[in-house]
Amino acid sequence: MKHLLYLKDLNKKTINQILDTAENFLDYDNQPFGSENILEDKTLANLFFEPSTRTRNTFEIASKKLGADVINIDEEHSSRTKGESLIDTIQTLEAMGISYFVIRNKQKGIFNKIINSIEKGTHLISAGESHISHPTQGLLDLVTIKRNKKSFTNIKVAILGDISHSRVTRSLYEGLQIMNTGKIILISPIEYRPDMSIFKSAAYTDDINRGLKNADVVVTLRVQKERIKDKTQFLDTNEYYKNYGLTTSRLQLCKKDVIVMHPGPMNRGVEIENEVADGANSVIREQVTNGIATRMAILSNIEKNAD
Repeated sequence: MKHLLYLKDLNKKTINQILDTAENFLDYDNQPFGSENILEDKTLANLFFEPSTRTRNTFEIASKKLGADVINIDEEHSSRTKGESLIDTIQTLEAMGISYFVIRNKQKGIFNKIINSIEKGTHLISAGESHISHPTQGLLDLVTIKRNKKSFTNIKVAILGDISHSRVTRSLYEGLQIMNTGKIILISPIEYRPDMSIFKSAAYTDDINRGLKNADVVVTLRVQKERIKDKTQFLDTNEYYKNYGLTTSRLQLCKKDVIVMHPGPMNRGVEIENEVADGANSVIREQVTNGIATRMAILSNIEKNAD
């Protein structure tokens, strides 16, 4: 693996390698083992042109744990504000000896534009592309599910919320499909119904009670107001919570050992009840911890297999 742009580009063997490596890191308390400092003398640039708390910071922690130097660049404090293209920014940083680029950008198709303009030894990792891809989130979610459910083949995964604008859903679906997950169901208001040609192996419903019934895993999503262009899709938050919020009573429709996930940031009292977010079935904080180990595993895999 030289780059990580789309989870669908990976095969089951590679995903399993990443999941196993991440679990090993977790067993060592998110500390490197074996080949220590595999990224020593390497520099990684976090190029985030959309806000981030979890992804950006866990990549920085993961990189430093593997021995890399890290620089963080956001649009507001870069020459992008002066008209510099992203390709020119990357090539400038390559000239400084930077070889790893973790990029988040709201522009769809940005990686296809820059992939042919980078040096041979440069590695690209998507930290979120528009509404279409977030592969490292998908992988850390797979790690979280595997650690709690052991197998993918006999479980039901329900993804609840603003499906149509969610890059998390797309990447997680790609991963779940590759891992032969038993059943995937997407639940949303009809206003956020996705293009099901993208999710051919999943079911869809706007009936939350039907969708949650006997679920082993529930992934809750926020409404992505920043991506909504059609004003008719702006739903009243109180009505949304009433009809689609994950509450304690709705959680009882799921299996008793259901795990509740959320990629963050959470809007409490909109898509999820406080008692559910902080309850015994929640693994939301575990996801964050798993994000460090997963991103360490991704970087390790790239460094070992880039050639």
